[in-house]
Amino acid sequence: MPQLVQKNYKMKLSKIFLLFLFVVNINANSVNSGHAEISLIKYNQSELSNDKNLIGIKMDMQKNWHTYWKNPGDSGGPIKIIWKTSENISIGQIKWPTPELIPYDPLMTYGYKDFVIFPFEYVKNFDGNADIELDLDFLICDDVCIPEKAKIQTTLNDIKEDDQLVDWNNKVPTTVLPVLSSINNGFIELRFSFNDPIEDVVFFIENQNTVDHPAEQILIKEENNWLLKIPLLKDFNSFDKFKGLISINENQNFIIDTQTLTSENDASLTLAQAIIFALIGGLILNLMPCVFPVISLKVLSFVSLGNESSTKVRLHSLSFCLGVLISFIAMGLALLALKQVGTNLGWGFQLQSPLIVGTLSILMFIIGVVLLTDLNIGSSLTRLGNKSSNSFIGSFLTGVLAVIVASPCTAPLMAPALGYALVQPNGVTMPVFVSLGTGFALPYLILSIYPNLINYMPKPGKWMETLKEFFAFPMFATAIWLIWVFSKQTSTDLLIGLLISMLLISLVLWLIKNSNNKKLNMVYSLLLLIIIIIEAKSIHDYDQLSDMRIDDSKNTAFTVWDPELEARYKNSNQAYLINFTAAWCITCQANDKIALSRPKIKQYLKDNNIDYVVADWTNKDIEILKSLESYSRSGVPLYIYWKPGLSESKVLPAILTEQILLDNF
Repeated sequence: MPQLVQKNYKMKLSKIFLLFLFVVNINANSVNSGHAEISLIKYNQSELSNDKNLIGIKMDMQKNWHTYWKNPGDSGGPIKIIWKTSENISIGQIKWPTPELIPYDPLMTYGYKDFVIFPFEYVKNFDGNADIELDLDFLICDDVCIPEKAKIQTTLNDIKEDDQLVDWNNKVPTTVLPVLSSINNGFIELRFSFNDPIEDVVFFIENQNTVDHPAEQILIKEENNWLLKIPLLKDFNSFDKFKGLISINENQNFIIDTQTLTSENDASLTLAQAIIFALIGGLILNLMPCVFPVISLKVLSFVSLGNESSTKVRLHSLSFCLGVLISFIAMGLALLALKQVGTNLGWGFQLQSPLIVGTLSILMFIIGVVLLTDLNIGSSLTRLGNKSSNSFIGSFLTGVLAVIVASPCTAPLMAPALGYALVQPNGVTMPVFVSLGTGFALPYLILSIYPNLINYMPKPGKWMETLKEFFAFPMFATAIWLIWVFSKQTSTDLLIGLLISMLLISLVLWLIKNSNNKKLNMVYSLLLLIIIIIEAKSIHDYDQLSDMRIDDSKNTAFTVWDPELEARYKNSNQAYLINFTAAWCITCQANDKIALSRPKIKQYLKDNNIDYVVADWTNKDIEILKSLESYSRSGVPLYIYWKPGLSESKVLPAILTEQILLDNF
């Protein structure tokens, strides 16, 4: 605290009478603590859009009296709550509504004036009534500050329902605002995108003893984004990560949860770096195992064009590149559009859909069969790599398919660039996605410019038929991998249904192979399409009716992640290693086999009392996404390590070996 503020604070304290008032009210839903009426309220889950049970602490304070937010500012303190309940009910952490500025010249505090409701989510483990006991300690202030207490003992059935609980629950920010953060010349600088005009903005930081609360927060409109500058204390506590919330135009509130970048991070330089990283990452993506099966088909088709004209080679190359670029742009626009409506999705989100995963597994299986048998069932995609296929649409669709399958592999290569892109305005974001697509398509762009380079490839011949058949096996391997991902996302019944569909598809393909009747083959092709549609509908129906969360926490050698785990472990001085992973993430699975599951690492974790935690992002999980964004990541893998003595959690490299892990512990 600056000396001036500290001096004035002591002067104010000299005028404050500290009164201790303890109120106990047994078997009641409300109690008067002296300067506030404290009561418990609830709201039925059937009326809530998010289908959550809510219980709330309502504080109706005397006029002009106030209590405090989690960070009270220059003075005060947050409420302290102890719940004691019967075994059939569990109550979650406090949900802090957006506070207001409460000036107390020359100090600035954050809190709630006259009235506030603190919401909590609760879960009933089985039917019947539940006993609830609340012990509440809080500081309530006007010209004087008074510590007050309240105790309520009641049952869940006796608590009254109150519509106001939902209103205050809606004041709790749930959407993370992506920002670029830095510390420059005594300021925290937050750069963010916001489409509407900003008339008023306030950043409430959770980290204490960091910012100069009474000082003006400076908002600057830059060319492509907004810059908010928050003055720091001269002797502020150093930090690598900070949390808080930002209130824009008094009615739009967002979570800020971010790693602090170094002061040399300049926005223009970052854009240039992001574009370069994206270009290089896209180029390297051609070598990733997840994209190999599709790329191999395209290479095979190029070899088959060895005797064709330069114009034809150029058009096929451009068609493939166009498929790649349009797909990356479409995925980027989809992410940005969803972000604008408050629905954030991470990179690789398409493989979080069982419908897409199941459909891709069927497609890869069919392509594999076609490569082995040289079937012609009328689809451009199924004839990829065939010499007879001259379809430019086929080349375009190959590019689309390559992006869909390969994009999750970009996360470890593209973490900085993607993290930057997703916090920028659309006009800045899209060049990064275009650069990523350009890097991926670069070898084929070069081929379109210099089509004669194809003459340096092996000449077409009978060997191509053998190679084409060989490439069927990477397609089958991809199909098996996708089926495994599908099994992690859905139920056993749905997995069996998918396998039965593949069996029926095999039968139809066999019928097509052994039939020379074109009309009959059209019927068989229609039957093939019907099987795929029926299977897709069953997956879609399951997706709509289930949250798809598989409870694999039992009989595992790890702790299942939850949003409060890091804070809970730090409070108890428990060291941890968190593995943010997904079944569809090839890099994640490789790291697990090469490093995380090795006996030497397991023994090290055991000997040093490091709890191994798994955050499985195979299915959509907004809480995991929020945690990823707090570390400036948009996808997996992500590895977080902390032990007593570290001021902040440590982000480990995306590519792991045993030695890399041991060096970072």
